[in-house]
Amino acid sequence: MNLSKGLGFDYLSNQERCAYEIFLHAFSKMETSFDISQIDQAVDLLRVMNTVLGDNPSIIYFDRTALELDESLLGKKRIFLTGVIPTSQVEDMALKLGNTSNQIIASLASSNKDAHTVLISLYDYLQKTIRYDKATFQASMKGIRQNPASHNAYGALINKMAVCDGFSMAFSLLAQKLGYPCMLVAGKSSYHSSDPVGHAWNIVKVQNKHYHMDVTWDTKEYAESGECSYLYFALNDNDIAGDHDWCRDVAPVCTYRDLSYYVKNGLYASNMEQAKRIIKSDGEKHTNVFRIKLSPTSILPDNAGEVLAQMVANEVVSTGKPVQISYEWNERARYFLARATPQSH
Repeated sequence: MNLSKGLGFDYLSNQERCAYEIFLHAFSKMETSFDISQIDQAVDLLRVMNTVLGDNPSIIYFDRTALELDESLLGKKRIFLTGVIPTSQVEDMALKLGNTSNQIIASLASSNKDAHTVLISLYDYLQKTIRYDKATFQASMKGIRQNPASHNAYGALINKMAVCDGFSMAFSLLAQKLGYPCMLVAGKSSYHSSDPVGHAWNIVKVQNKHYHMDVTWDTKEYAESGECSYLYFALNDNDIAGDHDWCRDVAPVCTYRDLSYYVKNGLYASNMEQAKRIIKSDGEKHTNVFRIKLSPTSILPDNAGEVLAQMVANEVVSTGKPVQISYEWNERARYFLARATPQSH
């Protein structure tokens, strides 16, 4: 298997890089167990493994959700991989994954498309074709391993079912094939729960700038609304930190938001006055959907969602047409969405 060091490798410590190279060598030979005696005891083995897999998302021959460690009396330590798939079957799966991913890339890539357009097209494709594997997620919350493929690119792109790390592996695989260095970020998120839960997403490099991409949560929004969501597309550290937490020591600093869907489309507001102007502008376009992303540093009233919804209502009422306003407000993500549904007399 042809593997290489990727974006994630660049942000590891010297001890972690040593471990990375041991994992990479073992995975390239599709080993089912390997010696790790030379790895420093302080190294987080799971984090290093996730970094290797994020840099090389074509690795699919074992269950990445668990590692077994064996330590002998002689001080030797070995990692044993679980759920290993027979070599002949893996070769067939790898061929299918390679052909499918190449076909996807061919449909997305074009010499006259800029990075924003290409990555938006990739984001759309993943949202429209992959379903979130709720059963596997619920099993994992109970400590039960179920459907390992949903945690890798094969499950996402071939089976069309994935959990967060499967989505992230698929995004990483396709972004890399499109020429954009991409890595996996393992951390926690509280967006779809009251408490933070283990989560995975991506950081992608575009012309020496780094951006967070969380296609999993946006896919969930798509499943609920039927419209592609870009709430977590090309965010900087500050914008995603509202409901995501990660070890920043092993990830590039993301300071730009110029590729953000909301910035690109004039829907990003630094304060409530700017939000009001955006709503007015959208109202003048006679739109029925109002989307706004507010800066994490903006000062908001306690009932920000209600205030924004009232702004929408005032703007729509000015048209003289009876409508019903429904809205969503996410305090952590600073995201507002309102829909104005025409009502019959």
